[in-house]
Amino acid sequence: MIVVVSVHRGRKKSLKVGSRQVSTGITKTEVSGRVTIHQEGLLGDTICDARHHGGADQAIYIYRQEDYEYWHRQYRTAFAAGGFGENLLLSGLDTNLMIGDRLTFEDLELEVSAPRIPCGVLGASVPHRGFSKAFQQAERPGFYCRVLKPGTIGAGDMAELARPYPNGKTLIDLFRANYAQLDEAALAAFLDLPIDARTRRKFETKRSKLRSGFSSHPPE
Repeated sequence: MIVVVSVHRGRKKSLKVGSRQVSTGITKTEVSGRVTIHQEGLLGDTICDARHHGGADQAIYIYRQEDYEYWHRQYRTAFAAGGFGENLLLSGLDTNLMIGDRLTFEDLELEVSAPRIPCGVLGASVPHRGFSKAFQQAERPGFYCRVLKPGTIGAGDMAELARPYPNGKTLIDLFRANYAQLDEAALAAFLDLPIDARTRRKFETKRSKLRSGFSSHPPE
């Protein structure tokens, strides 16, 4: 059974990332009652770096309660829900989610579009040295969704999982692909799926470079 544990919304704050001070909404606090989710995300949530975060294809970030429990075991300390920047904390969710999977709530429908790739802001916001690397290695990234049907959501809501692309790619496949050298066939397989726009642009650029390389070096 997939259940909403809590809903979170971020406010702008300043965070030191290396030698820089940046504005971020990564640390989110729990919201009581029902909250509206529209095509661009959770109403009132703060996105400071619109170049790399947010938008219709990364409207909602979801993390699993079971993965927070994993981090608690690893570091022997509590991690506050919302601390990774998630809008929704869910329990009972499949560990082998696929790109294009759909989560249907009573008043809302979401589509899985991308894993979360750890960045310097995440590492700086978690008080454990080397956390970004640990996050990558653990392969527990959480995931972004686009909003297929806007609506409202609250703690205790339940969801059903549908799988329109059963022969596609898993969320972890796409997570690993962000760190790998892919050939044209592998890139095409991802581009055939409803991945997020930022990853799509990156993979299309890689495919174009591969094709340009082949065309400039014809076989003898």
